[in-house]
Parts: sequence; C-alpha cells; structure tokens
Amino acid sequence: MKSIVISVIISLSVLVPAAQANEANALERLMNVVSGLEELGDEMIGEPVTGSMVLGDTISRELIFTREYMYFLYIWSDSYFNIMEFWLENPSGDIHSIADGGNATLAVFPDTTGRWILNILLHEGAFSDTASYAAAVFRAPRYIKYFDSE
Repeated sequence: MKSIVISVIISLSVLVPAAQANEANALERLMNVVSGLEELGDEMIGEPVTGSMVLGDTISRELIFTREYMYFLYIWSDSYFNIMEFWLENPSGDIHSIADGGNATLAVFPDTTGRWILNILLHEGAFSDTASYAAAVFRAPRYIKYFDSE
C-alpha cells in the first residue's frame, strides 16, 4: 500500500510541473502577439488566462462586451499541432465566430452590451491527450459609433 501511495505522489509531482511548463509555452506564444498589439494601441482587458485541458474537454469563459468597443480574442495552444476548436456564443446563445487549429483570432463587434461565452474544445493533443492554452482579450474603440445616433 505504501508503494502505491508513493507512486501516486511521484506521478502527480511529475504531471503538475509538466502542465505548468506547457501553459508557459502557450503563454510565451501568445505574448509574442500581445506586445505588437499593445504597440498598435489596442488595450488588453485584464491579464492573459492560461489553462490545461484533456481530450474531449470543453472550457468555457464568460466575457462581458459593450457596444462601444470592438473586441479581438487571441488564443494560442502550446503546440501548432494541437487540434482545438474555438467559438464564441453571443448573449442569445447563438454561435458567432468559429476557428480551429493550434491558435485562433476571433473578432466581435457587439450590437448591445452583454455576456458572451468563449468555448475551447480539445479534439486532439499534439503529443498526448492533453494540451495547454493561453488567451487574451483586446479592445479598441469602434470605427463607427452607432450609439452616438441615439
């Protein structure tokens, strides 16, 4: 029994640093894009979010968008060879934007202020049945301010 417990502890201690390293790789890939966007004047909302997921998992993140801005989501996995699907649901629950691969950019020009949902689904991991991701949301003032006409 003692050897099983030690084996489980060793296994867990090996997996946790590996997941953190993969999240760091995804974040590094994302940050290459982030610095360029900030130089262009786009504003990052909050801090980048990282995480790991298992084959078949869907991760959902809630976002609040307002109609005064246009939004751009940048999502990178830890490998170009991951097969992930990314999509946004608008406040009505309708699918708005879809992309797939090891990274994605999704754009939103909301008509109203509301809650949007970012979904990420892992179809296939590049090296195993897991993958890590990093995501950031940027906003910029809309080119045409529809709200001024009210």
